[in-house]
Amino acid sequence: MIVDRAWIAARIPHAGTMCLLDRVLEWDAGHIRCEATSHRAGDNPLRSNGCLHAACGIEYAAQAMAVHGALCNAGAGRPRAGFLASVRSVELAVDRLDDIADSLEHCCRSAWRRWRHRALRVCRQLRRHAPARRPRGGHSRWHRACGAIRLTDAAGRHMKRALVTGGSGGIGAAICRRLAAQGCEVLVHAHRNPAAAQRLAVEIVQSGGSATAIVFDVCDREAARAALEGALTAGPIQVLVNNAGIHDDAVFPGMRPEQWSSVIDVSLNGFFNVTHPLTMPMIGTRWGRIINITSIAAITGNRGQVNYSAAKGALHSATRSLSLELASRGITVNAVAPGIIDTGMIAGAFDAPTIARLVPAKRAGKPEEVADLVCFLASASAAYITGQVISINGGLA
Repeated sequence: MIVDRAWIAARIPHAGTMCLLDRVLEWDAGHIRCEATSHRAGDNPLRSNGCLHAACGIEYAAQAMAVHGALCNAGAGRPRAGFLASVRSVELAVDRLDDIADSLEHCCRSAWRRWRHRALRVCRQLRRHAPARRPRGGHSRWHRACGAIRLTDAAGRHMKRALVTGGSGGIGAAICRRLAAQGCEVLVHAHRNPAAAQRLAVEIVQSGGSATAIVFDVCDREAARAALEGALTAGPIQVLVNNAGIHDDAVFPGMRPEQWSSVIDVSLNGFFNVTHPLTMPMIGTRWGRIINITSIAAITGNRGQVNYSAAKGALHSATRSLSLELASRGITVNAVAPGIIDTGMIAGAFDAPTIARLVPAKRAGKPEEVADLVCFLASASAAYITGQVISINGGLA
């Protein structure tokens, strides 16, 4: 089987210049070796200020691991996960990848056998004390213990995986940075601006965090499911922040049908298309956080935003209902409704005097303030908060 660029691009959630690998040189169940020449390309999306930093090699390795998963799962009835799921350490022999004249070779080797033997040893130890039959409606203790050995950071600590849709925007980027600083492996989602998501993932990695970009359209149900199933081969996603959303404002009598549909599709249908494939794997871990980013417009209403208010208001209802279904599984579901936040979405809509007149706090909020709230709700400290809509608005409502 020839594993070239076209084969790779068709099976991992990266397309065009986002696909960095040219071909697979060799692979087996425990390792993979890939070749790439994209480090010399001027349109490489990882470039920052004209430079391709050596730390960008981590993204090449991440794509190699994704390709390895696709090769191992080809024709399989169920995906396997865990053998090339984490990076323990990276040694950088150069400062810049684009200084290398030759092709790049990326080799990833597995600690799968050592992991498997340790997991089986834990299983055997716990099986002696487990009930003869699996408890009704749940997993036996040895099953849960085995499933918990998933992804670790350089210090050997268990890392939770987080997905932030619309992760390259103002609020989304702030949330990604905070979650990474909190110890999560962050999947930075984008659709229309994949290069921005890639740059943010590289920035997080260079700052000592763990992140990778993932690209798909939340409105495309099949594309979203395919991308998320690929992401799940590396382990369940336990923190989900549904942040993707768009404005297309018009007073209701002049609103076109496509303006109504497009806003509903991204905010509401996008919520379903992303959350649904991730729910059962999250339930399997007996721990999870789902946080929906909505808007104060869903609480107070806003002229010219009937479509946006309807979409975000529906998310409030979905948040409350889903929280009732998942609370007994250790999963909380909450909504965060920001007011006027200093991002590109409000540029030109509110000047400083208008903000001072509308907001009792006399200023716009910062994306980092929203991110702090989201990260608290994503933490273990917020285990008893669920089904809530929390507005962060400086006293506006």
